[in-house]
Amino acid sequence: MAFMETLLSLISLLSSALLLHAVVEGPKPITLSLIHPFSPHSPFYPGNITDMEKINILIQGTYARMHHLFSTMRERNWNDSSEVDNIVATVQYTGFYFVAQVGIGSFPSFFGQKGMPYLLMIDTGSQITWVQCEDCDPCFPLQQLNFPYRRSQSYKSIPCGDPTCPTPNQDCFKSFCGFRIRYGEDPSASTAGAIVRETLTFPSDFGGTESYNDLFLGCGFKSYHYEFRQSNKIGGILGLGFRGTRTLSFLNQVGKKRFSYCLSNSEHTNSQLYIGGAMMVGPQVLSTPLLRGSIEGLYYVDLQDISIQNIRLRLQGSFSGGSAIDSGCPMTFLLPNIYARVRIGFVQYFAQFHIQPYDSGSRPRDLPWLDLCFPNPSGFDRYPTMTFHFRGADLVVQPTGIFLAGRNYICVVLKSSPVTMIGAFQQTQHKFSYDFELGDGSRGEIGALRFAPQDCGSPA
Repeated sequence: MAFMETLLSLISLLSSALLLHAVVEGPKPITLSLIHPFSPHSPFYPGNITDMEKINILIQGTYARMHHLFSTMRERNWNDSSEVDNIVATVQYTGFYFVAQVGIGSFPSFFGQKGMPYLLMIDTGSQITWVQCEDCDPCFPLQQLNFPYRRSQSYKSIPCGDPTCPTPNQDCFKSFCGFRIRYGEDPSASTAGAIVRETLTFPSDFGGTESYNDLFLGCGFKSYHYEFRQSNKIGGILGLGFRGTRTLSFLNQVGKKRFSYCLSNSEHTNSQLYIGGAMMVGPQVLSTPLLRGSIEGLYYVDLQDISIQNIRLRLQGSFSGGSAIDSGCPMTFLLPNIYARVRIGFVQYFAQFHIQPYDSGSRPRDLPWLDLCFPNPSGFDRYPTMTFHFRGADLVVQPTGIFLAGRNYICVVLKSSPVTMIGAFQQTQHKFSYDFELGDGSRGEIGALRFAPQDCGSPA
């Protein structure tokens, strides 16, 4: 099985750039093209790096994502001061996020276009959409102008305490409706600023544009501890977190009740993300409820068991705290007791072929930073599938979504963690739809996750 080229192409899917490709008119969806992070077309393109560096970037990105999620869970309350110099706050330039090109504001007489184009990171764990604005101090480096809000004809400020302000009064920025958000830890990055009303514009395949007026937008004026390079092209965040009933939610503001994506397994192809659109249907489409969980903004599913090559591990009742599914997390984390059982399952599977895992004494120095790795015998191609058994639906992950392989080794792409989270590596070659028109609210369901296997991608 020719793993190396295929598997390495999956690494760091979260640094893919979602360069806006088509747009909605009326009920049609916003359609975004997903560009692989290792494609020269991506703003996260790392240049000529080795295969091992690519693999370890995947792992580093997963830890960065987990640090961000834990910090948002712990740091619910900021102090009431309008200044945030004492706040530790970061989104690192690790390239583990999707990016959408969005036009912001209205500048017909200045720039010959309705909105200035900015690349915004997609975050399925955040409801706040924001961009760095002029007059920021301190600022993170940005290749283009910080958003010149004063010159935008559609810019509208919101006073602190105004009944239309979607954030608490303690988050006010000086005399304006405000926001404060942090990412990561030790030190974490943070941004604070004003919530304003603005116009977001998406280019159309047909040469026109589609605009959404008077949307809530965060205007970032204070940013700390961002480790972006001077060549940074990323201007802020596009929040696609749990919509709930909050008016701040981007999905609620644009009137969309579902979004979907399909993650490509090749840096040479583009795949798609849709905001809106029709319900996902078809003979292969499966559905499981979306649930609320312990980390605000994330989407949770009822994971009941796991199989290795159709052999159930009998893990029922082990998934305390729920199981999140997050396209912003590069790889999957499992609770320690679950990870231990899954590890044993893989060891037992390979043992029937007389393949034993590396231990601390036999482990080669050039292996990735993964716990479970095996020698990869020449010609061996009987790699197992891994199935996540959700309530009412089974997600069957093929070997290309489980293993990273080198010339002489193969490693299982899973990690032990205090939470269970299904990451992007295990989601490749499936289309996923987060549908909020479905679900039984009386049972705590916020929607339905629908999915089906699909060849994600078209030539880049």
